[in-house]
Amino acid sequence: MGNSRSTVIGFALLFLLWMGYVWVNSPSQAEIEAAAQEKKRLDDSTALADSLQLVQAQAMQAAKAQASSKKDEILADSSLSQTEKDSLIAQLPTAPQASSLEKELFGPFAAAASCQGELQTLENDKIKVTFNTKGGRIVDVELKEFKGYDHETADSRDKKALHLLNNAKDRFSYFIPLANVGKGGIETQDLCFQAEAKGNVLVFRAYATNDKEFIEQRYEIGESGYLLNYDFALQGLDRYIPKTANSIPFSWQSNLNKIEKNPSYERRMSSIHFKEVESSPSYCTCGSDAEETLEKDVQWVSHAQQFFNSSLIIDGSNKPKSGQLQTFMMPDDSAHLKSLTTRLNFPLANANNLVYNMRIYLGPNDYDGLSSIDVGLERIIPFGWSIFGFISRHVIRPLFNFLASFIPSYGLIIIILTLLIRGLMFPLQYKMLKSSVKMSILRPQLSKLKEKYKDDAQGMQMEQMKIYQQYGVSPLGGCLPMVLTMPIWIALYRFFPASIEFRQKSFLWADDLVSYDSIFDFGYIPIIYDFYGDHVSLFTLLWCVSMFAYLTYNGRQQMDMMADNPNAKMMKYMQYAFPVIFFFALNSWAAGLTCYMLFSNLFNIGQTFLVKSVLLDKDKLAAEMEQQRQDREANPKKKSGWQARYQEMMEQQRQMLEEQKKNKKKK
Repeated sequence: MGNSRSTVIGFALLFLLWMGYVWVNSPSQAEIEAAAQEKKRLDDSTALADSLQLVQAQAMQAAKAQASSKKDEILADSSLSQTEKDSLIAQLPTAPQASSLEKELFGPFAAAASCQGELQTLENDKIKVTFNTKGGRIVDVELKEFKGYDHETADSRDKKALHLLNNAKDRFSYFIPLANVGKGGIETQDLCFQAEAKGNVLVFRAYATNDKEFIEQRYEIGESGYLLNYDFALQGLDRYIPKTANSIPFSWQSNLNKIEKNPSYERRMSSIHFKEVESSPSYCTCGSDAEETLEKDVQWVSHAQQFFNSSLIIDGSNKPKSGQLQTFMMPDDSAHLKSLTTRLNFPLANANNLVYNMRIYLGPNDYDGLSSIDVGLERIIPFGWSIFGFISRHVIRPLFNFLASFIPSYGLIIIILTLLIRGLMFPLQYKMLKSSVKMSILRPQLSKLKEKYKDDAQGMQMEQMKIYQQYGVSPLGGCLPMVLTMPIWIALYRFFPASIEFRQKSFLWADDLVSYDSIFDFGYIPIIYDFYGDHVSLFTLLWCVSMFAYLTYNGRQQMDMMADNPNAKMMKYMQYAFPVIFFFALNSWAAGLTCYMLFSNLFNIGQTFLVKSVLLDKDKLAAEMEQQRQDREANPKKKSGWQARYQEMMEQQRQMLEEQKKNKKKK
């Protein structure tokens, strides 16, 4: 089995993995339409719930319309005298006043129902968090050390301040069950909280009928970092809570902003991650609309984008007992990426003195920073799963950090990282190339076998196995190294687009190593945009050219060796087809990855030339193989169990075929 065939097999496996990834993460048209309808329903519902003024106006308008209609009926009734008409009209109910409506909708919290809302802030050297007294919630987070791409300008390289949680339709609200209230309770997002700032602490309280009965939200920011201490408390409210109520539903909805250069990829990498107690972290499907039901105590929930996240960490024993998670994909022309909704059910035991201790993380997906929180939040970074994730997290990342400690250029780090990886893989590469040369040496003998056993495939295979054993050649020697190196390639495939360290770092013509590099933006063209994009990636183009050069250099010898193979022509075309396929697939991928692939392939060409032209002497290797054959004949070794069984099976099949042929001749 030659090196070209190994290359084809390797690329075939990579292509199948990529196609599987795309297929699994691509939403169907039905899912897209259903998501749009559900999103519209949620937006309508949210807008209605968030606007007390709208509720009041609608109620008053309905009451006025009803009174006006009744008045017209009275005036049109000819059987009534004018005095009777005036008396009946005077008895008609007037439109409800706002205060009575507030009392009906908010019960003991009617006094906290109406306000314009005022802004309050907490900040340190990393973040500035803005709150609104209406709801006592976060309405904007500015990350001071980061910039996002401005998708409202013509230049795709323009940047602006990076903000999270600043969409007007976002929600962060608790539903407090109350007896004798119209909707069965109140949403904290509809309440007006009184704010009290004390240094780095901001306390919001919404009072009921006296200052001993209130809902409190307390935020505390550190001198540095992205973490807030957050407590939600109920005080003195037990007499208002129905006896049957055993939970406080919590609703958190985030409409994610477009932050990165490539919104399509950022959308696929954005989702809800979560961790249940005594379970490993998990997440909703990234590439399509998804729903998850939580049935255990919830330790944390994270609304995560490609490089930033907003996470709610629940400490203490009062953890939510269940919940539901939903993600909705927004179309490309939307101003936002996704709508993420988390619903949790916090346990309700004693509303006279109930506190939920939590923390809120608002910042970058930095592996070390998230690891320091010590709840497994670093697993939201999509480094991959199983052995691939292990290699990304515990091999490639530490190696990168070591290089970054003294090399300022991230592009240069990629080249050095590539050189180190190719160096580590060189023994496998050498073994693969040596196996390829050995197979070429045996080609004359194998060709003779094909002539001798052209009508006996079983006999042909048995004789081939004997020759391989005599000369110490493994037919899988060219494939196995390629398979063994694939986990490293897949780990790198996930490492570059997920590593915030490469974000907005430039190298050569690439202005952002976590997004595509572009030397020409030709704009939106129907059909072409769907499978190629609106630009030309130079790293991808150069990689494709280098692959053709490698296949031309290395494949010519292999095609000569496989000249008598009926599948040789197909193999030749297949090996050239894969670079073309990846030319389209990788055009919008991270420049860091395509940069690595380009230099890795250039180093591979150099290694191949070095091995075949310098390190391996074909004549000397042929002599060594012949000597090995003679030594094996002089001192035959006992066959291994599987070899003996394999040959025995092949011999039995050959005998069966011969018997079948004899029986046919007799007939």
